[in-house]
Amino acid sequence: MKRLTILFCCLLLTAPSLWAQVDTDVATTSMNELIVVADGLSFEEYLVNQVLENARPLKDHVKQLRYTVTCSLDKDIDLTLMPRRRMLTFAARLAGYGQITSALMQHKRFGITMAKDVLFYDGAIHTSNLRIVASKQQLTDKQRKAFLKHDAMMGVNVYDKFYAKVRSKAKELRRKYRKRQQTGMTYIGSYTSEGRTIYRVRLDNNMIVHIVDGCWQIKAMDYTEGQNGMHFVCNEVRPDLFVLTKGSVRMYVDRQKWPKGFINMDMQYSYR
Repeated sequence: MKRLTILFCCLLLTAPSLWAQVDTDVATTSMNELIVVADGLSFEEYLVNQVLENARPLKDHVKQLRYTVTCSLDKDIDLTLMPRRRMLTFAARLAGYGQITSALMQHKRFGITMAKDVLFYDGAIHTSNLRIVASKQQLTDKQRKAFLKHDAMMGVNVYDKFYAKVRSKAKELRRKYRKRQQTGMTYIGSYTSEGRTIYRVRLDNNMIVHIVDGCWQIKAMDYTEGQNGMHFVCNEVRPDLFVLTKGSVRMYVDRQKWPKGFINMDMQYSYR
């Protein structure tokens, strides 16, 4: 019950397929690169340190950004076959997600796309024009209103939260390094994208980050959590400022029982 509730909440409240590949101009280079780093650091540790030392809040990079967030949710799994579904439905109603749960239960194949306009100005987020762009099935008025009500993830400062996630993992590994413990970090290689050199570092078994040479920002990240996989892509919208332009997550309730059943969420960020 607890796991199902957490999964359901993650589906609705987070802004995130791991298996996708980042578009590059040149394929990943071989590992035979000659790299010399001072102070006894490995190259991967040097790269992560550069990210930490150069990370700044979005408001320190830019005063204003205008963009549109588009969120698409697709499901292909019969939730009525799930065990303890009554308990899940009851918990969802208590949390205010009753109408959303009913829509997901009613349709084995479900799809909805919503959009919202966002203004980031002087460190604050202002949102407007929330709308449902497309729906693969007929929804009741209450269900439509419920989806539009629970749209918090579309108005989040994802740049700062994204870096907080990477920074937390990097600091954890850096503490291990200072204690002369094995960090588990591995330098994978590099590639070029739009004239930029991008380094790939595996932080641990669950996370790979793509680091832009020079400005030391994150170009992309692959992350796994249990059965679920996430993939994020960032692009340069201002000189040396890479912001999230695409995020996707594919979640499985129980991959052994429902190997083909999944819930997929895609987020697109269009800047202007």
